Amino acid sequence: MGIILKRNISESAIVGLWEINETVDELFSNVRLNDEENELYKGFCTDLRKQHWLSYRNLLRELITPEEYSHVNYDEVGKPYLQFKSHHLSVSHAGKFSAAIINKNSLVGIDIEKVHPKIHKIVHKFLSEAEMKNISPANDIDSLYVCWGAKEALYKLYGKKNLLFIENILLDPFVYNGAGDITGTISTNDFTQKFNLHYEKTGDYMLVFTLD
Repeated sequence: MGIILKRNISESAIVGLWEINETVDELFSNVRLNDEENELYKGFCTDLRKQHWLSYRNLLRELITPEEYSHVNYDEVGKPYLQFKSHHLSVSHAGKFSAAIINKNSLVGIDIEKVHPKIHKIVHKFLSEAEMKNISPANDIDSLYVCWGAKEALYKLYGKKNLLFIENILLDPFVYNGAGDITGTISTNDFTQKFNLHYEKTGDYMLVFTLD
């Protein structure tokens, strides 16, 4: 199906969502990889991993002009960036979707997850006791995925090691509405900043993104 969402969220930022219905060969035919990307691609063992990796490159070509697009590299902590650094970049993939957000002027973060009750088993790994108390039982699974996605998006935006979900990324209370905005704070010994995040549910997937 290809791109199903392309939305300007500010004057310089765009978010996009790609629904993967193409084969690996179809996705591969639309991209041009450099030697470094080819070596990385050859190491992928499953078609799903290849589809995720190729589809977000297809998506990026829909979000920016050919002149602005460049090969995707990864820094020392695995954060992707465009070789020519025309935009800040964040990507995510899960199941049948790949997601990306780009911004010319500031850092970005994005996450997409398939919603499943299994998240109850790991709540203690990413939410503080205070944050757990703010989760409404009426929409607990969806709300938990908003929290997980928000913390993942902020972690990606920050782009450095040693950031703990429970201690360093704190979310303000919110009421789940299917789509909406929340706020969260990254707090470390030498950095503290509050961010706005947007979430929306697409089928049984939760998409969350933020920009600096």
